[in-house]
Amino acid sequence: MANELFINEAPLPDLPKFGMTMPLSKKLDTVQWFGRGPHENYVDRKQSSFIGHYTRTISEFYFPYIRPQENGNRTDTSWASLTDSNGVGLMFAGNDKFEFSALQYSTNAFDGTELGRYRHSNSLTKSEQITFNLNHKQMGVGGDTSWGAKPHPQYRIPAKSMSYKFRLLPIDLNKHDLIKRSKQTF
Repeated sequence: MANELFINEAPLPDLPKFGMTMPLSKKLDTVQWFGRGPHENYVDRKQSSFIGHYTRTISEFYFPYIRPQENGNRTDTSWASLTDSNGVGLMFAGNDKFEFSALQYSTNAFDGTELGRYRHSNSLTKSEQITFNLNHKQMGVGGDTSWGAKPHPQYRIPAKSMSYKFRLLPIDLNKHDLIKRSKQTF
């Protein structure tokens, strides 16, 4: 493939996700979005999640699996906003559909670098900020079995040259209609 990436002539492995992670103030504790919901969903696990306009608190984004792991993803999203108790915050509007999550825990809490392996959800400590993931794509959760099967090929992200765009907009729910604001261009 012409666009495939290589290191030392060997192809790179599939990417778990292609996007960005940013810390946000924990005061931005209300999330609204237009996309799949209301519960978490992934590219290969979204049939029970329907496109709509949803509102949740940050605490409702985390699901306490027995072994802590990254979760709370939402797919097929056109826009997402995070606001404080006054309705002031940020909106992310995509040129194309994107995926996102907003969690009270750092990514390090899930990958084992903070607490070590084989821990439980009740051992997690909430972060002093929100971890906001804005992804062009995230690999499916995979596994047609419970013993580690990879996602099907159509739900993987091959290492290749990619890009995505989004707009970051200030919002005030007292002044802005979210749907109109999401379509605004500057």
